[in-house]
Amino acid sequence: MKLLTFTTTPHTARRLGAHFEDNTIIDLARAYEVYCDALAPDWFDSVSNLLKGGDRAMALAQEFHDLASGKTRADDSVFLNMDDIVFHPPAGDCAKILCVTMNYSSHAKASGTKQSSEPYFFIKMPTLMTPHRAPICHSKTSQKHDSEIELAVIIGKRGKYISRDDAFDYIAGYTVINDFSFRDRRSLSEDPNAARLHWFTLKNLDNAAPIGPWLVTKDEIPDPYDLEITLTLDNEPELRQSGSTEGMMHRIEDLVMHASNGLTLEPGDVIATGTPHDVAFGQQRFLQDGDILRAEITKIGALVNPIRSEV
Repeated sequence: MKLLTFTTTPHTARRLGAHFEDNTIIDLARAYEVYCDALAPDWFDSVSNLLKGGDRAMALAQEFHDLASGKTRADDSVFLNMDDIVFHPPAGDCAKILCVTMNYSSHAKASGTKQSSEPYFFIKMPTLMTPHRAPICHSKTSQKHDSEIELAVIIGKRGKYISRDDAFDYIAGYTVINDFSFRDRRSLSEDPNAARLHWFTLKNLDNAAPIGPWLVTKDEIPDPYDLEITLTLDNEPELRQSGSTEGMMHRIEDLVMHASNGLTLEPGDVIATGTPHDVAFGQQRFLQDGDILRAEITKIGALVNPIRSEV
């Protein structure tokens, strides 16, 4: 399933949906109401709530996805056009966003970085998650906006000290995340320790974690190391980034193991698995007002976000 959180207007209550085909989604909450003649459970309010419900909730969502998919659309209210909805992030509302730096051999080689024995994580705040189609703020405090497409792993159940062998049991699915960096905010304006990175402003200005458009359940991606990654600008179609997830140095099972080593992972938490070469920092073509970013991964889809100057 391709599961998403959406509203029909910016101010209505959130609902759980599933991509059906082409430009159509299934309103799973409405499907429950129509086929059961009853109010949908809270699990069907969002992807976040569904993940908190665990295997039972996911099985129920699958049941109504399959039920609606087999109908002849006698009740059109179950099916919506994607152009008529507002997307929301397909992750936990308070998700920990754990990002791995230099995790692709191509990226590490280009930067002269040696592979470490353990992955190096940094954190993005959950309020920075920005959904599919929503604009990204071009901050007045930075002139060097950069973005890095990454495969994101979404955790499906609570766990701590998770073994490498058990790691995939804790994964709900995958999505696309675009790790924004603000390259001229790498350090403090006056810092006697100039060698250290100022991770807070480098990675955590507003809208710095576009994510979506949906969560693809892991059964639809049996091999997450065979996915093609591309990042382009709709307004300048020359390729910005391309690669394959086979280039990961620390594999997903290692990332889950290390991330949970002393830290409890919760349903809806996100692990961003790193980005391939090349990033805008190397090209010196940074993002600007009017750009439209298209971050696409095979078997998942495209996360699209316009860049808008901060007023």
